Amino acid sequence: MSDLTLPSPGLFFGSALFNSNDLDLHTVIKIWTERFGTSIEFHHNFFPMKDYYSKQMGEGQLLRRVILMSMAPAARELLIDHKIWADDLEKKITNEKSYRALNLDIGLLTLENLTLATGKNFAHRIYLGMGVFSDLNLQIENKGFKALPWTYPDYAHPDFIQFFNWSRGFLLRKNNEKNT
Repeated sequence: MSDLTLPSPGLFFGSALFNSNDLDLHTVIKIWTERFGTSIEFHHNFFPMKDYYSKQMGEGQLLRRVILMSMAPAARELLIDHKIWADDLEKKITNEKSYRALNLDIGLLTLENLTLATGKNFAHRIYLGMGVFSDLNLQIENKGFKALPWTYPDYAHPDFIQFFNWSRGFLLRKNNEKNT
């Protein structure tokens, strides 16, 4: 028989894609940090889904993206609440525009894996509740993140994995500090 124990906390992150005609980086960061506190920014030009999102968000050259990684470890159970908050925020901003101005994907980085919150079901996604599924995208193998067959191409990019490995090291140090 196993004992039920709470897992170590994780770091929440957001992948914010926004139309630069309507939102600027400063505004996106301000919205994020009001909820998640101090965060690290990760910028990268590799975004293979830009054409897909430009159909609902406007011209591709106007789209900007930033990954924001919270530096405050938090309970994993909050993933549902954060996904609902992000969806509500997207809808609020979209209602103010004639098209989608913000896409904010919420994720959770833990010592074991990296997951994204989604409202879409699929074979490798686990239902968490309130319409939210957990989409496993990276898992730890040999002390580093490894992509899976269904991992989105940007999350599988070596630079993204390097950033997530760095973030995992930060989380490990924070969890060790808490336990000493």
